[in-house]
Amino acid sequence: MPVNHYFQGGNGIGNQNEKRLYEDLIVEGLKIYGHDVYYLPRTLVNRDLILGEDTTSRFDDSWMVEMYVESTEGFAGQQEIVSKFGLEIREDTTFMISKKRFNQAVDNKATLIAEGRPNEGDIIYLPLMNSFFEIQFVQDQEPFFQLGQLPVYKLVCTRWEYSSEELNTGVGTIDSAEDLSLIHNWRSRR
Repeated sequence: MPVNHYFQGGNGIGNQNEKRLYEDLIVEGLKIYGHDVYYLPRTLVNRDLILGEDTTSRFDDSWMVEMYVESTEGFAGQQEIVSKFGLEIREDTTFMISKKRFNQAVDNKATLIAEGRPNEGDIIYLPLMNSFFEIQFVQDQEPFFQLGQLPVYKLVCTRWEYSSEELNTGVGTIDSAEDLSLIHNWRSRR
């Protein structure tokens, strides 16, 4: 059975107008059902080339964008784990952001480690819950090529554990979280 020639004229799936319409509908849906969050790109200060990590990272910029929280029934992940190091609370969630909105709002050669997409290790601040989430993995192959394009990024995130990073974004609620973490860590050592 041949494909529908009204939608696929032999030049792949859909034409450019249909693709733009589809992408605009996704952006509008994310604005309706999503939440305003702050995207904080990580700035590497002293990268360890052997282990590939940076223990003295900074977060100097923040951009407000809309993201959809995909896991609405609560956090996924292993939740509470009792290990030899004590109680660990692991809360995972998935955020969805439009590629178009990410490119308009965040994508910048000067701030991103890998240009053109969200980066693992960047932080998402969700003001609704006053919580920080670290991007663990960027899923860019789902939903799989609807109309021959990939219009969204799915960001698999876990609750961020503060470990002496600098927060200098210019947003008071975000920057004060660093001070609260330092006070909490100081009190817990006493």
